Amino acid sequence: MIRSSLRKLELYCHGTGFKGWDLFDGLNSALFKNSVCYRNEFLRLAWIQLFKRSAINLRKIAFVPKAFNAKGLALFASGMISKGNLDEAIELLEQLKKMVCEGYSGASWGYNFDWQARAFYVPVGKPNMVTTVFAANTFLDYYEKTSADYGLSLASDACRFIMEQLVVFEDENKLCFGYIPGEKTRVHNANMLGAALLGRVYSHHKSEQLLEKSTKAMAYSMEALSSDYSWPYGERSHHQFIDNFHTGFNLVALQEWMDHTGITEWHNKLRKAYTYYLATFFLDDGRPKYYHNSLHPIDIHCSAQGIVTCLKLKDLDRRSLPLAKKIAEWAIENMQDPKGFFYYQKHKYFTNKIPYIRWAQAWMYYALSLYLKHTE
Repeated sequence: MIRSSLRKLELYCHGTGFKGWDLFDGLNSALFKNSVCYRNEFLRLAWIQLFKRSAINLRKIAFVPKAFNAKGLALFASGMISKGNLDEAIELLEQLKKMVCEGYSGASWGYNFDWQARAFYVPVGKPNMVTTVFAANTFLDYYEKTSADYGLSLASDACRFIMEQLVVFEDENKLCFGYIPGEKTRVHNANMLGAALLGRVYSHHKSEQLLEKSTKAMAYSMEALSSDYSWPYGERSHHQFIDNFHTGFNLVALQEWMDHTGITEWHNKLRKAYTYYLATFFLDDGRPKYYHNSLHPIDIHCSAQGIVTCLKLKDLDRRSLPLAKKIAEWAIENMQDPKGFFYYQKHKYFTNKIPYIRWAQAWMYYALSLYLKHTE
């Protein structure tokens, strides 16, 4: 079932040329961008939320073009590399090279759309931590398969960008990396993903600076781990939620950082946090809960990250591989269209079937590719 599902998804994505719409690309609308409404922060946020929440795809009538998304390309390429399809991955890596943000130190990547959040506004061309980390990890995947020097070089440059432009707090023992340059918002998945990348590059360079900064960043977010072994998303009042896929990001980041640095002082906390994750975010049939206390909306991103988390942490709990299989099979049976693409969300009374290229297709491509690699 899983191999057949991945093949259908591959055919669909090849048919799109790996371009598509994104969950947050509403501000790419030529209709809205050329109106006076675009100047208003509240209206920009409302416009994005309208596109995000609507089960009807408004993008065609609002003139939102399909486009490459750097994070999506990185996930597709990593999936191809894990399957051994290196020639195909190279084409996407070459496109990623062209999408490096200009005007910043090192190498960095951002989204292909203007983005309005409650905390900040991010124009096209401004990089962010998460996209940069996924792109850099993809180049490292390629480097570790082929020894192509540019892969390690770009990942090292990404670490330079993170250390020079994304530190929002630092004292003697801890530091926190931010999400985008110039903003002070602190969220734990961004901080831990950055630390994990520094740790991975450290495993190649043995740079003491990379080890020091990444250790301090991990210490910062480990201090935020709650007594029940859950993580809040961030530190602002509206960031106190506990959700599925960001928790998965944190767990995988910590595991990979420990693997690459050899530092294991948080091993027991990781095990307990993973136990919390397994017990909290998935039903017996593999359905993912979005929040720790709420099933709906059932989101394909939670399914994909759930598969990845179980695979990456499989040595910590014997339930991991069977659960990864259940999560994958439930998503295939309930969220995959006959045309091959995966739906965005299932709500209590309706399903949002918009085929987002990054949020759904790239993530499931990566997750299913990784599953086949781990199980075969």
